[in-house]
Amino acid sequence: MTPMRASATEKTLHWSVASAVLVLMATGIVMYVPWLSQVVGQRFWVRTSHVIAALLLVAILLVIPALRWSDARRLERELSFWDRFDWDWFRRPWDVFLSVYEYEEPSSTRGRFNAGQKLLAALVAVALGILLASGVPMYWWGWFGGELVQRARDLHVLASLALTALIAGHIYLAAFGPSGLLDRRSEQQTDP
Repeated sequence: MTPMRASATEKTLHWSVASAVLVLMATGIVMYVPWLSQVVGQRFWVRTSHVIAALLLVAILLVIPALRWSDARRLERELSFWDRFDWDWFRRPWDVFLSVYEYEEPSSTRGRFNAGQKLLAALVAVALGILLASGVPMYWWGWFGGELVQRARDLHVLASLALTALIAGHIYLAAFGPSGLLDRRSEQQTDP
């Protein structure tokens, strides 16, 4: 089984976004959980780090595609095109999490991404958009009404929880899923 090949642009985009999101998650958790906020202290610096990470994330999502437009466009096309193999992937979603899904090598006519990877990319993009849109009224709360700020905060927390669940699933499948880093079936195939 050959591993999925990612270009340097894809790797840079993935790990840059992942790093920024992990900083956002860590600082967001510290600000949201009262006892953690008390233990860590330095609320000003935690909040500042959160905002800087959000701005860096936006910059990453604008600069890397601008510098490598053809690579970014190809990646976007591959993640946006759905074929019959993708719909087959959804027929047995729990098989993927339990590592019993029969993975087929992509043929030359199929893309590199399965339906789960495509769905993850779309849901992460939506969650990040919601987080950005709801974060603006929270940061510049003086420009908005109190009710809007409270609703933005609630939406921000819900989107954060959803994104955390998506990332946890992504990490699990990257480690233990079919053709994951710790997939036991690939070890069994290489044993004599």
